[in-house]
Amino acid sequence: AYPIYTSGSTGKPKGAALPHRALANIVRWQLGRQAAHPVARTLQFSSLSFDVSFQEMFGAWAAGGTLVLIDDETRRDAELLLAYLREHRVERLFLPFAALQNLAETAEGADARVPDLKEIVTAGEALRSTPQLRAFHRANPGLSLDNHYGPSETHIVSAYLLAEDPEEWELLPPIGAPLENVRLYVLDARMNPAPLGVPGELYAGGANLARGYLARPAITAEKFVPDPFSAEPGGRLYRTGDVNL
Repeated sequence: AYPIYTSGSTGKPKGAALPHRALANIVRWQLGRQAAHPVARTLQFSSLSFDVSFQEMFGAWAAGGTLVLIDDETRRDAELLLAYLREHRVERLFLPFAALQNLAETAEGADARVPDLKEIVTAGEALRSTPQLRAFHRANPGLSLDNHYGPSETHIVSAYLLAEDPEEWELLPPIGAPLENVRLYVLDARMNPAPLGVPGELYAGGANLARGYLARPAITAEKFVPDPFSAEPGGRLYRTGDVNL
């Protein structure tokens, strides 16, 4: 369906080849996730080089919603963004944590209400429950916050919907439960399930895996390994490198 390049923070950027199966599974899951507000005006905030842009576009179109475009100046300026959300009656917003925090801080010194906004989805960075973010949600009753997790090689594999009351939020919200047709395992160095409370590496399997890295067979074999828990012929797991309990 598309290649998506990793950030290159650990070396040369690698092109992960995501199949149509992965994108279709994510969009189908997202339609069920946003069932409370299926036809929504969604802001196209993300760059096309960021895989969240596919959730913005195809999630909106598959539901019969509207995709609201934005220019780079507004994207970079939280004050302009806040006004833009109101003016264009945006209902669904995907933002990485840094941009979301910046928006919440900007709203602190102004009218924080965004009357039409119903859902915020954050991904790409670890979410933190800050005082500014809690205040922004208190000013917008009924606004939901959904935390998505997944590396480029799997797009998104888990999600966690935060409580309606911001005072109940944990400082570091969890990554949540796996999506439909996705499997997650916390394994030790021998690929055995780690006991509860014991750190292990997070492995992801199922429909959302990339086929591998474009023209990089050696590192593909290193990161995409046979799935010993799957009855599916050729089943694989992706080694995320993230440590979980």
